[in-house]
Amino acid sequence: MDWNRYKALCDTPDVCSRWLLEQTRELLDEPSLKFRLNDGLSAQPVPKPDDHEGDAATDMFQMDLSLPEVRALRRQIEAAAAEGRTSSGTRGRGLGGFVEAWLEYERYLEQRADNDQ
Repeated sequence: MDWNRYKALCDTPDVCSRWLLEQTRELLDEPSLKFRLNDGLSAQPVPKPDDHEGDAATDMFQMDLSLPEVRALRRQIEAAAAEGRTSSGTRGRGLGGFVEAWLEYERYLEQRADNDQ
């Protein structure tokens, strides 16, 4: 894959980093949502350009979550942020950006649903 295509794909709201998915999973209360994130993490990551130097920690995954799943995820992350909860990788900085990332994915799915009608 060439860099331009890789960057464009990774900028879409349904493509998530390994880190975001793992940290989000730690914050979830709903087992079925954790299971869905595990599914995504067990899939093949987006192919990296040949000269990409990152290891598995830099993997990106194209997710296939439904709108109700993403809404539920976003709500749980909003609740975690409101309660001041953090994950192992966000203890020092908080959940800044988490709600926004899931809200962006939610809006992306809403727009796709509207376009399908």
